[in-house]
Amino acid sequence: MTNRNYRNIVSLILFAVLALMGCTGNGGTQHEQRPTDTTYTQRAAMMVYDYDPVRALQIVDSAVIVGNLSEVWADVNRARIYSQSQMSERLDSMLGGAKGVRLDTAKAIGERLFKHDSLQNNIRMHQDVLEILVYTAWQQGDTTAWLQRSHQLVDVCRQQGAETEALRTEAELGGALCIQGQQAQGMARLDSVIGALGSLDPFRFNELDAFIIASKRKIGVLSDQGQYVETLPLARRIIELLDDYEQHPDKYHDSTYREPANDVERAEYIRFYHSQAQGFITAAYTALDSKGSMNEAYEKIERTMRDATAREHLARFCLNIY
Repeated sequence: MTNRNYRNIVSLILFAVLALMGCTGNGGTQHEQRPTDTTYTQRAAMMVYDYDPVRALQIVDSAVIVGNLSEVWADVNRARIYSQSQMSERLDSMLGGAKGVRLDTAKAIGERLFKHDSLQNNIRMHQDVLEILVYTAWQQGDTTAWLQRSHQLVDVCRQQGAETEALRTEAELGGALCIQGQQAQGMARLDSVIGALGSLDPFRFNELDAFIIASKRKIGVLSDQGQYVETLPLARRIIELLDDYEQHPDKYHDSTYREPANDVERAEYIRFYHSQAQGFITAAYTALDSKGSMNEAYEKIERTMRDATAREHLARFCLNIY
C-alpha cells in the first residue's frame, strides 16, 4: 500500500467517524470540529513520532482534515517523522520494506517543499525543511548535499535572528571540515563558534546545549589527533556548566523545544553529558600517563589550561570590539 493510499483510507475513516458524531447528542445538533480541538494537532503528532511514527502520521492526516494543519505544514511534519523517528525499521516496512526507504521519502518530500511558494514566504518553514534535508543527507552519507544544505541552514537561521541555531550548525560544519582534512579551517570555525556561544547573553538552555555539542565536536577532533591535553579545558567547562545548570535550573529556562520537560528529563540530561565529559577527562589522563611521568603530564595540563583561558579571553575581547 502506498503512503498516499494509506492517507486516503485514513481520511475516509475519519470523515465517517465525524459524520456519525454529527448524528448524536445535543438533540441531533451536528458537532463541528474546530481548529481549537487538541486531539489532532502538530504538537500531538510530535509528542509520539519518535516511538510511534505510524500513529504520528495518522494524527497529521487527521489534523489536515479537521483544519488544524495545512497540507504544506503536514508534509513538513511527515518528512520530519520519516527522517527522525527512531523506529526506522517500522517505517521502512510500512513504505515497502527496503532499508532506508523512509529517508528517500523524507528527502523527496523535503526537496519538493523546498521549491514550494509557501517556503519562500515563511522563513520558519524554510528553516524546518532545511533541518530535515541536512539531517537526511547526514544519515544517507551524502556529504556534498549535507554541506550545501548546512550552509543554507546557517544563512536562514541568521535571517530570522536564530543565532544559537546558526552557531550549532556552524559547529557541525567545523567538525566536518576537520574530518575532510581541512584542519586549520575546521578548527578555526569550531573555536569561533565556542567563543561566540560562550559570550552570548542571555546564556540559557539552548546556548548551554549548543555549547556542549560544539565542545564535543572539538574534543572529538583533538582526540583523533592525539592532542588529549587540549581536550581537558573543554571537558572541565562542560562539567562546570552542567553543575551550575543542576543547581540553578530556572536561570537556564527558555522554553525551547530542546529543553528537558521535567525534573526527571533534566536529571538524565545532566547525568548523560556529565558522564561523557568525565570520560573525556579520564581518557586524556590515561593517554598522557602512558606517555611519561604524571608530574610532567600535570604540568603540561596546567600550562595548556592557562593558555586556553588566555585564548578564550582574547576571543571574547575580539567579539566585543568588532
